[in-house]
Amino acid sequence: MYNLGDVRVIIQPALFMKRLMLFIEPAGAQLNIFTQFTLPRLGSFILAGLVNRRDGWNARVFVEGRKRFELQAWITEHGRPDAVGISTITATVQRGYALADECRAQGIRVVLGGPHVTFLPDEALGHGDLVVRGEGEGAMDALLDLWAEGPVAATDPRHAAVPNLSWKDGAGVIHHNDKAPWITDLDALPVPDFSLAGGTADCVIGGKRTVMVQTSRGCPFDCSFCSVTGMFGKKFRYRSVASILKELKQYDTRGHFVFFCDDNFTANKRRARELLEAMIAEGFRFQWSTQVRTDLARDPDLVRLMKRAGCHTVFIGFESVNPKSLTEMKKSQSLEDIQHAIQVVQAAGIHIHGMFVFGFEEDDWATVEATVAFARQMKLTSVQLLILTPLPGSELYQRLGAEKRITSFDWDLYDTHHVVYQPAGFTPFELQCAQVYGHTRLYTLPQNLKKLATGRLVAAGLSFYAWKINRDWQKNNQEYLRRLAASSSPAGWTDAARRPTPATDKAA
Repeated sequence: MYNLGDVRVIIQPALFMKRLMLFIEPAGAQLNIFTQFTLPRLGSFILAGLVNRRDGWNARVFVEGRKRFELQAWITEHGRPDAVGISTITATVQRGYALADECRAQGIRVVLGGPHVTFLPDEALGHGDLVVRGEGEGAMDALLDLWAEGPVAATDPRHAAVPNLSWKDGAGVIHHNDKAPWITDLDALPVPDFSLAGGTADCVIGGKRTVMVQTSRGCPFDCSFCSVTGMFGKKFRYRSVASILKELKQYDTRGHFVFFCDDNFTANKRRARELLEAMIAEGFRFQWSTQVRTDLARDPDLVRLMKRAGCHTVFIGFESVNPKSLTEMKKSQSLEDIQHAIQVVQAAGIHIHGMFVFGFEEDDWATVEATVAFARQMKLTSVQLLILTPLPGSELYQRLGAEKRITSFDWDLYDTHHVVYQPAGFTPFELQCAQVYGHTRLYTLPQNLKKLATGRLVAAGLSFYAWKINRDWQKNNQEYLRRLAASSSPAGWTDAARRPTPATDKAA
């Protein structure tokens, strides 16, 4: 209490304290090619930005990777959060559930979101108070409105008005609210502020800080093994060029590297051209990479424009050199398309990170050998060999589940580096060996040294890194490999655990 003349003023600090919300992105349990580099997804940062727009709230983010999240240490430094949002993919969901359990044990309410819980919300409600399915921004705004006057019980019937929300009422009955329409005005969303992560999201590769930028959402190519369309829809939605340029200007140094994390950066070639020409006019000094499809090569002028705008590498999901497998996965591309794309992109001076998947119904050892030979012949800068994985939300998950061919529901293994189903052309152990064998053939020490000696410095650096990851993975997974070898027979997989089923929600 202070006496200011005739005025008596009572200071109540609590009235001026902001409520705190923490968003956590958990790490996966398994070693993979991205283990050394923390490339955060953007959902947590966008949602934190929405929270920080509200009076009386303060949001922060923690990205696991190089540093493990410790709840008590975080509370000591920042204070006790009023709510925690945890965003997961399938390979990180078990760590996410463990963090959720720890928070709830201390009375902190937990909201779970991300692709995995979108398709298995009933499972997620065993760990979180609330589950947001699909795009989270509309649900976040509605929850903040509901929480405006203070904490609200997770069973409060007013949760029925929150779009995209799954929740339990007081009787324990699970409700899956209808989904809101897809967000059309992406410019209205907050620009991700990576400083909210206190350094845990920093990713430095080759002395340059890599940052993520999203310019679109959605994908009309409903590949059988992908769950993107269930999360973001089959129609592309775009940010304006002006909005993107404004964000990019804060990274205009040679010390930054931008990764455009769109599912297909050049899907709309007219729009891509407009953005690239604007980037060239700005004279941005950073280099960048992005994901594209092989149909990019139908416009060689656009590819050359990408190079002029600073494109360093494109990530292309070639998926397979087996024409029958390309048909099976509904990829809408041929082997000729793949070859032509590589030639056009390389002619423009852009590096290619090629991604291939083993394990489709028509795949066998001949496919593996053909893939290794093809990657060598085409002189791709780097190659990533993945194992077909039935991710919840994908057509593949539904089909293999119905056929009782999923062999493991240990979500830690759903990282495209472990076999979790019974393939048709291999035993599970053979399929696992196919990935290890392929990487071993592609990344040998003599080949790495040859790339270095011939001046292919980027390819050499990536090759040494991939060689080391392949060796370390085998060391870390010896017990898993022994179990897989022992169980790779019909008797070893027909007794698989009951398949989790998605919510019977028409919008899920």
